[in-house]
Amino acid sequence: MSDLAVLLRDGTNSGATNRYALKVDQLTISAGRQPIQIPMPGASPIILDLGQTRPTITISGIMDNIGQDTTNTTANAYFNMEQLTIQGQTYYVPYKNHLESKLLTWTTGDDLELEVGDATTPDYSGSGTTASTGGGVYKVMIAQFQFSVAPALEDRWQFSIQFVSEWRTGIS
Repeated sequence: MSDLAVLLRDGTNSGATNRYALKVDQLTISAGRQPIQIPMPGASPIILDLGQTRPTITISGIMDNIGQDTTNTTANAYFNMEQLTIQGQTYYVPYKNHLESKLLTWTTGDDLELEVGDATTPDYSGSGTTASTGGGVYKVMIAQFQFSVAPALEDRWQFSIQFVSEWRTGIS
């Protein structure tokens, strides 16, 4: 597994046009449920859970002002970005303005995926000896993002991105 194990892309690993490996310090996966509580006069309320969930994922970390690989002089959208080969595909470590542009322009039709950790075996299959790797792939959409500069770190940005998500791939 790569040191940069949070991957953001606009499609599947093999079918994406844009693939990014992010320098993430913290990742939070949460799901809100919406049970219904019906008050009853003089009795305990009735509670119903219709199985509705609203998963969200928030990532935060550090990002450079500019691309950090000056040897990458290919005249394309990834100029000066570090590149890594992960799962047979080239992923780039974006700088702030490049990622900001993508976050602003990606829309519903872009089929975004966030891959977290080693997603080769997200769940134990019940047969054989392969244990769960603990990672997963999530279909996401960008809900909110923020970039900020901390004093004495003007060459880097702190970032936070919140996604709304479907359930992890493989959960039914």
